Amino acid sequence: MELDDFKNAWQTLDRRLQQQNALNFELLRGHRADAMRRGLRRLVVGQAIGMLVGVAAMFALLPLWTRPAPTHDLAVKICGIGLHVYCIGLIVFGGIMQGFVAGIDYARPVLAIQQRLLRMRKVYVIGGMLIGLPWWFLAAPLLVVLTRGAILDNAPSVIWIQLAIGAVGLAATAWFHHWAHRPNREKLGRWLDDSAAGGSIRRAQAALDELRRFEQE
Repeated sequence: MELDDFKNAWQTLDRRLQQQNALNFELLRGHRADAMRRGLRRLVVGQAIGMLVGVAAMFALLPLWTRPAPTHDLAVKICGIGLHVYCIGLIVFGGIMQGFVAGIDYARPVLAIQQRLLRMRKVYVIGGMLIGLPWWFLAAPLLVVLTRGAILDNAPSVIWIQLAIGAVGLAATAWFHHWAHRPNREKLGRWLDDSAAGGSIRRAQAALDELRRFEQE
């Protein structure tokens, strides 16, 4: 009887410990989920601003390149179409990221949320490159559209200088990225990758990693 009582007491204690661990995990999960929502809300706001900038720029620039320009009409239209495509890219990218955030189900298993955040991080990095790198060259077509081609007659060297600066800047960016990811600079490479991923996504991933470790203990 004493052995049976001991076994029952041990089983009761084990159940209570499991219940306590489950309760602690749910409390930690709720706290981290709230922190993730607040952090990712900043990402949503930032992308919303980017989308508004894209829409505003589209409407502001559209009348400048859709009607015939006094000179260099073809060049103005090509530059205008390029800027228009860039603005659409801002809007589409912002919408995709907001869709990722809106689609997170915080009630799903931690591993499923981690996988979604990983996909979101990859899209954010690729989209950031597609949106960010063209900045090196945007000044040239913008000047052409704003002056409706007049700068190509009055100061064509300005356009060539802007394009040259863009080419040098793009080449320097590519070189620095390659240099920072060499085997003897892993720390710098990881820092660059983390910076490119965005603070909100990094903090959300860190919170999920903590939950995952607690869940596996």
